[in-house]
Amino acid sequence: MLAALTILPGVPTAFLIVPGHRVGPIVLGMRVVQVFQYLGPPSNRSGSEGSGKFSWPHRGITVRVDSGGHVDTVFVEHPRYRTAQGVGVGSGLEEVLRAFGPTHQAQEDRTTLVLAYPGLGISFALDKSRGERVQMVVVYRPMRP
Repeated sequence: MLAALTILPGVPTAFLIVPGHRVGPIVLGMRVVQVFQYLGPPSNRSGSEGSGKFSWPHRGITVRVDSGGHVDTVFVEHPRYRTAQGVGVGSGLEEVLRAFGPTHQAQEDRTTLVLAYPGLGISFALDKSRGERVQMVVVYRPMRP
């Protein structure tokens, strides 16, 4: 169940995270060549030709591409990208819970707490050593029950 959403004005579309759909201009399902048109050539790539991971560290963006050359996951590590509720890298645990509610999909180890919202298509990795602050946002296709 989703918490009551508070939409904050002022998140530019170019930096808006829409769970299960897009991060800025990068839409899930788009061809990786389209991502290159928006972000330029990647600084790093891993995997085989047309699939794998492509990253732009200076932009804080990594995309995972399926075997058909389509984006299936976007990893965000830059604080400029935010959800409509204002949640992004640097947000605290309470901000995530206030915006998205509790989740039964949590994993934790010594340094990281991951809150997953598979029905929405978004997860948050929080750094426990830095006051439980979001260090990465992951956007993917929503999982259907």
